[in-house]
Amino acid sequence: MARPSADRTRAVAARAPGLQLGERQARAMIMQGAATTFAELGLRAASVEDILNAAGVSRRTFYRLYGSKEDVALELYRLGTKFLLDACEMAVREEKDPIRQFERCIDAHLGNARQFGRLVFVLGGEAQRQESPLHARRMQVHDSIVELLRTSTAKANRALEHADPLLFRMLLLSIESIVRILLEEGDEGRNVSDASLARARRVMVRVLTATLDGTGPRVTPMPTVE
Repeated sequence: MARPSADRTRAVAARAPGLQLGERQARAMIMQGAATTFAELGLRAASVEDILNAAGVSRRTFYRLYGSKEDVALELYRLGTKFLLDACEMAVREEKDPIRQFERCIDAHLGNARQFGRLVFVLGGEAQRQESPLHARRMQVHDSIVELLRTSTAKANRALEHADPLLFRMLLLSIESIVRILLEEGDEGRNVSDASLARARRVMVRVLTATLDGTGPRVTPMPTVE
């Protein structure tokens, strides 16, 4: 796989000697350059030099703000997961029906996959590794979304007031897993189609509604905790 072209990133040379970037501008340039680099090369194969070339910043500027490429990857991952958490919080504020709340969280995950498929595949895969610095952030976000949806569901439906929190974690993990499969089948996030997104959503909503609303003699009773 080709490395990012240096021809498109000559901003360092173009700036006047001694001109210092503001921190906000420098961080934004590094984030954009890293997103492009990780999407093209993957996290493991990418180097700080690749990020510098794509971002158009000096090595000195980079190390003034970040200690490593992993630090940049973690910040990118934090930004992406903050979007998901914010979207779920908005769903809880705006929707009274727990099913609709979950559906909007599903749509937030699928929206990320549609817009940033390759980057979601790269960083999401890294976050699944327990030894990765991204893993702790992944689990923190899981905890926050699970508690948010569990609490709101209990308020809306007294029958689910004592539902086992593992049930909600299972739903979240299933959403994450289906998105992962969707991205893998779409050339590791490079080619995510509308049809595959719609298919994934149908499966997720089926799992969701069967879990929270399923009834009948062959349906296992809702697992609960006191």
